[in-house]
Amino acid sequence: MSIYSAMNSGVSGLAAQSAKFSAISDNIANSGTVGYKRTNVQFATLVTNNSSAGTYSAGGVEASLRTEVSRGGIVTRSTVATDLAISGNGFFVVGTNIDSNNIQGTTHLLTRGGSFRPDANGNLMNTGGYYLQGWPLDNTGQVIGGGDPSRTSFEGLQTVSLGSLTGTAQATTEITFAANLPASKTVEAPGQPFSTSIDYYSPLGFTSKLELEWVPNPNPAPPPPAVATPSNMWTLNVKDGNTTIQTVQIEFNDGIGANVPAGRIKSMDTGTNGVIPLTLNSGQEIQLNLGENGAGLTQWGDQYAPGTINKDGAGYAPLDRVEIGSDGVLTAIYRNGLRQAAYKLPVANVTNPDGLIRADGNAFQVSRASGDFYLWDAGAGSAGTIDGGALEASNVDIAEELTSIIETQRAYSSNAKIIQTADEMMDEITRLMR
Repeated sequence: MSIYSAMNSGVSGLAAQSAKFSAISDNIANSGTVGYKRTNVQFATLVTNNSSAGTYSAGGVEASLRTEVSRGGIVTRSTVATDLAISGNGFFVVGTNIDSNNIQGTTHLLTRGGSFRPDANGNLMNTGGYYLQGWPLDNTGQVIGGGDPSRTSFEGLQTVSLGSLTGTAQATTEITFAANLPASKTVEAPGQPFSTSIDYYSPLGFTSKLELEWVPNPNPAPPPPAVATPSNMWTLNVKDGNTTIQTVQIEFNDGIGANVPAGRIKSMDTGTNGVIPLTLNSGQEIQLNLGENGAGLTQWGDQYAPGTINKDGAGYAPLDRVEIGSDGVLTAIYRNGLRQAAYKLPVANVTNPDGLIRADGNAFQVSRASGDFYLWDAGAGSAGTIDGGALEASNVDIAEELTSIIETQRAYSSNAKIIQTADEMMDEITRLMR
């Protein structure tokens, strides 16, 4: 009977509008949730097969729910370096467990919710309780394991942990030294050498000293009445502790005949282009750089004047902060000024983001409707770039949702009126039979 089908149609309308109202409620409740994706409700008709000429059997309506994953939210700045947002397409990869090396022991999900904070052990976890995943990098900035990591599986990803970035030190590999040696000392009788101590760092971050000892080599005094002339010759003894580890003979140009300026190095019996290789007692290797072609070392006048001393390396220092670049590389910055790339965050992309399956905690699972995922480098291919110190807001428009509430309320009341009217018509039929 058409009245019964009308009543059923009204019931299906109530159910559909209830589903829409629930979705609106969820959207409004999550309007402040970072990275939340609005749920949109569309309706589809239901058609029965027993309609004929002169009659109509109402089929009703059903609700079709779609999550607007591909619709981005506004990116806002944050003062926290581990707050992350993606400008463009893609998702962060997160894991349900900390031990994400064990692929069987964790579930990997995708999310745009990038409010990550270190937990008690330093593992970066977002507000949904999921752990950020990335490829660990070695000291050279390459993914550990060598080669390009897998792009179509989660193999090789690890939980990003700041707890493992406790501190670091760096051995000294080069010392640059500049000074002026007194030319007058290579005329006089042998005297006291000139010395300068230079600190350097061991691979374990300890500080030790090298000593540069400059010994003038004057010409022998000629018989009178001849006047002594400068030899322009010096011996450099490099000492590590009480041990001389390198001896270098250096001759300076007196301005006559050589193809170098006066007061500059004419020749050295050890080293190339002013660089002297040193091997310390510990086996550590350091390059002593006297400037390009020895240009940092001069011989003028009668004063020893040490100049600029520069060296690389640093002593041990704890982690100060981290930075995450647009390329997804997380860089640890230590209090000694050293910077070390520690993790590379992939950006996952799927063919149809709106086909992803929703999970608790504002995350998504890959499904057949979404297509397979691919792990891009941030900013490469179809993937967006990563913004460190930023968050993507919810894509919910409150004004739009409040308007939908009014529309849904009216539609719900109208469907209820259908059922009420159909019930009254059934009463009329019942009274006719009495």
